Amino acid sequence: MGVMDNIKRKLSDFSFQRKGSPNREVKAINIKHAQTVGIVYRADNDETKELVERYVKFLKEYKIRCKTLGYYNQDELPRYVSPRLEFDYFLKKDLNWKLETKISEVLNFVQSEFDILIDTTVEEDDVIRFVVKQSIARFKVGGAKKGVEDLDFTINLQQDEGIRQLMKGLDNYLHLINKD
Repeated sequence: MGVMDNIKRKLSDFSFQRKGSPNREVKAINIKHAQTVGIVYRADNDETKELVERYVKFLKEYKIRCKTLGYYNQDELPRYVSPRLEFDYFLKKDLNWKLETKISEVLNFVQSEFDILIDTTVEEDDVIRFVVKQSIARFKVGGAKKGVEDLDFTINLQQDEGIRQLMKGLDNYLHLINKD
């Protein structure tokens, strides 16, 4: 990590701590009762991208409307990627010096009142944390990360566990919550 990256990190931490969370009603909901689900993820990780695409197909079988927001740590989208109905993306060049973005895809995503928001990041991610914090979703879930308190429900992962174990754990618990 270079000097500029350290400076950006410190400035984003300062900005992040000063920024308040939006007012929202927190409500734990079973995945089978959810009507809308938002998923935020690092799209430049092939394994994560594949798992998110499969999970969206799975949720569609329950007639759940899904919207995903993927982040590429690049200035341009790869040629093989094109935004689709459920899949939006934002890029490194869309971020300001505080690691925040004002592009319409991100603003629409955080202002959507999802029943469940799934944060698929396993490690702390400065860019994704702003999206999660600003979201007005009713129930925010994801992996437990040091210093991250914006999720309503977290899964603790072991040192060697990754995105697959996180998605399995979240799916399992989202089926158990408020079970009829």
